[in-house]
Amino acid sequence: MTTTMTTRSVSVSRAGVVFTLLALVAVPLRAGPESKPREEKDHLAEKVAKKVEHARRKAEKAEAELAEKDREALKDFQKEVREYAHLHAKQLAKLGPPDPGDAQAGIALQKALAAAIRAKRDDARQGDIFRRGVEPIFRRLLAAELKGPVALPAREAVREGNPKHETGSVQVLVRVNAEYPLGAPLSTVPPSLLLTLPPLPAPLEYRFVGRDLILFDSVAGLIVDFLAAAAPNLGGPVNP
Repeated sequence: MTTTMTTRSVSVSRAGVVFTLLALVAVPLRAGPESKPREEKDHLAEKVAKKVEHARRKAEKAEAELAEKDREALKDFQKEVREYAHLHAKQLAKLGPPDPGDAQAGIALQKALAAAIRAKRDDARQGDIFRRGVEPIFRRLLAAELKGPVALPAREAVREGNPKHETGSVQVLVRVNAEYPLGAPLSTVPPSLLLTLPPLPAPLEYRFVGRDLILFDSVAGLIVDFLAAAAPNLGGPVNP
């Protein structure tokens, strides 16, 4: 009798254990307290990664568009300076060559050429060649070559012959179609800067008057166009 009861008790206990195990297997495991924050972190990281990728693609697109705009602006600039060079050559051909041995005749020819070009460009205004599209390009290039401690020698070179920095220099009025005074010095333009800026056809040259970058017709002695305060601070004393 005792033996039978014990056997039954064991059987029931085993059945209970089996039932309990089955119940544990059947019931889905609940998420632990750390799994939800981890999922949120993963989701947030995925969103951030998508935003970063979107921003990268947007920046690349903007950079490509800017590069294309720069190319078009530089094309327009080159077109304008070529047209000016053509106008210069046409007016010079009408006047004929000067007598190389007569300095006064050379000066007279220069003044006559300047007057002829001014007459053809009587409505010229600042920015006709340094247009709005190309202006920021020149400012970036000048800043890259003339700004910071490394560019000190280049800034010193630009101050050489610069009417705003040379003691006793003749005053130069920076204005489109203005004649550059015969007695005024001409600034140096460092080779590194010349290699950076867009090339110019003869007789045009880049020069500085103070911080202003001018397009200078070296034969007619004319200021063709200019960019005001294009260069960074050059340092050194400045003439009033």
